[in-house]
Amino acid sequence: MEKKAEQMRTWFDGQIAACTSRQKELLADDRPDEAAFEKIRANVYDIFRTVLSVGVQNSGGREEAAKAFFLEKLRQIPSAWMASYNQASQNHDCEKMHIERLKLDTAQEIRLKFSAVWEVEV
Repeated sequence: MEKKAEQMRTWFDGQIAACTSRQKELLADDRPDEAAFEKIRANVYDIFRTVLSVGVQNSGGREEAAKAFFLEKLRQIPSAWMASYNQASQNHDCEKMHIERLKLDTAQEIRLKFSAVWEVEV
């Protein structure tokens, strides 16, 4: 389990670093809106990096417990973003829809990576 968790942490760190780098480039290029979107993506990676750490710490060394915790949070957290997306859609709030879509797409990317690393169907 520790090897899988470390592989995910390394991946999260790389994704956050890439987002931060792109954010700085976009700010330097006077593109603050796009830079803000990279910050949002980095925040989503950071949220799930923390969720993984908590799951591993509270698992008592049991891989199934850590996996179940992470998968449950990977279902719960984006469900709130989907609700927010749907509300924004009803209100024709395109900016909010875009932000929530970024979060949902990033969560899907995390889901796919977790599935590959932990060899689980999600």
